[in-house]
Amino acid sequence: MTAPVPSRTRRHVPSLRAAALTYRVLVRQVLTPGKMVALGGLGALMMLVGWLVGLNTVEGERGAADLLRDGAGYADGFGLIIIVPIVSLVFGSSVLGETREDGTLVYLWLRPMTRAPVVVGAAAAAATAALPLTVIPTAVGGWLAADRVAGSADVALAAAAAAALGTAAYSSLFVLIGLLVKKPIIWGIGYVLLWEGLAVGLGDFAARLSLRGYTRSVLSRVGEIDYGFDPHTTTTALVVLAAVSVAGLALAAIRLNRLEVD
Repeated sequence: MTAPVPSRTRRHVPSLRAAALTYRVLVRQVLTPGKMVALGGLGALMMLVGWLVGLNTVEGERGAADLLRDGAGYADGFGLIIIVPIVSLVFGSSVLGETREDGTLVYLWLRPMTRAPVVVGAAAAAATAALPLTVIPTAVGGWLAADRVAGSADVALAAAAAAALGTAAYSSLFVLIGLLVKKPIIWGIGYVLLWEGLAVGLGDFAARLSLRGYTRSVLSRVGEIDYGFDPHTTTTALVVLAAVSVAGLALAAIRLNRLEVD
């Protein structure tokens, strides 16, 4: 008589390892040539226009403070309101939304791990893809638009910090949207254009509900230059952007836990 073979129980994957595994799988999924070319072209356009803006500035006609304000305004108006949210939307909404539809998530579902690390790894993959395409154009575009005058390096540094923090917050938000709705790109573009693009000009209350209001505060404060904005404090901006990132990931984990993945 043959003795029964004891059944094996699969060991639970630790959270850190689960997040790393998810990241490795999904970062390759989102880094497609089409997305990189299209979004890279948008960043190149920003830098080109910024160079032309700086090139057309007549030397001596405007003071350095005005040029710095122009550079910061350009980084805000093109980088923080267009490039950062759009690039974050494309990668954030697709990292779990598209992989759910094409069956990639089944590979992760077969492993015994909780949903929160999956969401963290997915958001990290989206941010990894987005950051070079948001930070570099926003920083370089602002620097060039300021005509590279003394202090323009501060504009570039502030723009890079604002773009990086904004990308992290938007990526988390759009990971959640990608799990909540079908065709998240359309919903996301509507949010970016109709709310983020207009909220800052609708008054203080509306600006407080807009991520752009906080990213432009980072832009204004980090360089310690008066850009003519009406910013929040640095602490407030950092806390709100971090809170949005954490809340977006937490809600996405809850949503993912309730989804059936085929």
